Amino acid sequence: MIGKKISFYLFQAFNALLKIIPFWFLYRLSGIVYIVLFYVVAYRKSVVIKNLRKCFPDKSEKELKVIMKRFYKMLSDLFLETAKAFSMSKVEMIKRFKAINSEIADKYFDKGKDVIVLLGHFANWEWGLATVVENFKHQPAVLYKPISNQFIEKYINANRAKFGAELVSIYETNQYFMKKKPKPVAYYMAADQYPPLKDKQRTAVFFSSETAFLYGPEKYSKLLDIPIVYIEIQRSKRGYYTMEMIDVIEYPGKLEDNELTQMYATLLEKSIKKQPENWIWSHKRWKRELY
Repeated sequence: MIGKKISFYLFQAFNALLKIIPFWFLYRLSGIVYIVLFYVVAYRKSVVIKNLRKCFPDKSEKELKVIMKRFYKMLSDLFLETAKAFSMSKVEMIKRFKAINSEIADKYFDKGKDVIVLLGHFANWEWGLATVVENFKHQPAVLYKPISNQFIEKYINANRAKFGAELVSIYETNQYFMKKKPKPVAYYMAADQYPPLKDKQRTAVFFSSETAFLYGPEKYSKLLDIPIVYIEIQRSKRGYYTMEMIDVIEYPGKLEDNELTQMYATLLEKSIKKQPENWIWSHKRWKRELY
C-alpha cells in the first residue's frame, strides 16, 4: 500500500510538471524519451520488429526500421500527450482532435438507438474523449481495464470523465449493457488486444493470419442488435488528429459468428496501412505464432 501511494505521489508530481510545460517543450522532452525507449532500454524492440516483419513481408529491413523508429517517436509523443491531457481544457483538446462524419452516429441517436463504437489502439485515442462528448449526441461510455494501483486509477478516471464520459470497467460490462439508461449510449470499445482466455476470443484474418480479438463487441452487438460504427483516428501532424466515423452495420443480430470481428479487423488493417507507425506494435498480437 505504501509503495502504491509513493507511486501515486510521483505520478501527481510528473503531471503537475507537464501542466506548466508548453507543447513545444513537451515535444523536445519527447525526443529524450524516444532515445531512452529506442536506444537505451530497447523497449520491446524484438516484439515490434517481429510484428512488422509479419505484417509487411514485402518491405525491406531498411523500410521496416524506418517504420519502427517512427513508431517509437509516436509512442514517446503518446506517453507525454496522454499525461498532458490531465491538464488540458476541452477547448484545447477539441482544437487538436477534429471529428469527421459525426452525423453517422447521430442518425442512430435520432432513432433512439445505442451504438457500439469500435476503434483500435491507434494514434492518440485518449484525446478523443472531449471530442466525442462535444460532437456526438450519444452519452459516451468508455470500456476500460482497471490498473492495479487504485490511487492512480481513481485519479485517471476522474480526469477521463471530467468532460462528461462514463468510465465502465470491463469487469462490469454485462451489467452496464443490460441496465436502463436515460438516453442512447455510445459504447467505445478498443478490441485489438490479445484475449488470454479462449472463451473470450473471436477470430478474424488480420494481416493474412488468423488472429484472436476480444469477443465483447460481437457478443453484445448481436445479443442486443446494436448498430456498429468504426472510428478511424489519423495523425494529421504532430499533436493534431482527426477522427473519422465509418458506418459498419445497423442490424448485426443476424450475422454469422466471427463475421463482425472480421469487418472490424479489415477496417483496422486498412487504418494501419495508411499510417503504420501509429499502431501500438509493442502489443503481442500473435503470441502462439511469434513469441
